[in-house]
Amino acid sequence: MAVARFQIYRSTDSGVTWRFLSANNRSLGQAACLFDDLDDCSKALVELRARLTDTAATTARETPSQLWSWRVRLGSTDLAVSSRKYHRRVQAQYACRSFLGLVATATVADLPRVVHF
Repeated sequence: MAVARFQIYRSTDSGVTWRFLSANNRSLGQAACLFDDLDDCSKALVELRARLTDTAATTARETPSQLWSWRVRLGSTDLAVSSRKYHRRVQAQYACRSFLGLVATATVADLPRVVHF
């Protein structure tokens, strides 16, 4: 049975990053930054999961004509951002709540190996 899960992969920008995939393989959210190596990326995932209740979620658009996106912050640091843009703010808010709910129940103990695209 498929479940939501984290995937760590090597970016085209020569860094390592993660994304969170739903049970049907849609990207629900991703790291807000690139990491130098697999260990730093894994530590960031563990921190996200451990400090999830301390985070703040926001939705925004950069200009009035742009689509909505969400981000999850810990203090002044972005930990996760939406993988896509949304036409309506309520859609972005719902997607963020779904991301947070699924991440809260996802297991991080078995961190995936790096996937190469």
